[in-house]
Amino acid sequence: MFAKFFVHRALLLLTGLFLLTAHSQNSGKDSTEKDTAGKKEEGLPLEPSRKISFQAQQGIWISLDVSPDGQTIAFDLMGDIYTIPANGGTATALTRGLPYEVHPRFSPDGKSLL
Repeated sequence: MFAKFFVHRALLLLTGLFLLTAHSQNSGKDSTEKDTAGKKEEGLPLEPSRKISFQAQQGIWISLDVSPDGQTIAFDLMGDIYTIPANGGTATALTRGLPYEVHPRFSPDGKSLL
């Protein structure tokens, strides 16, 4: 079963490399040239195309950290960071949006959350 998985992955990788090579050869431009004609340098256009609302009763594959005083738990769920009292209650979202933020960690003094 593992061999089949690795063969499948290798074929996907080779297909991707082939398509990338074919695209760069057909573009007709030197790969060192930048295509800046008519484009503004503003960064990525990170505008959400739709909003999804959900309520979760439990989560899997989450990363969490407990505050040094043991009163608060910080965890990630679906790319956002939440806190919840250690003795239970309602979770509070600290981050929301398109950036996928994971692995929250409290500072040693408990005043900051990374």
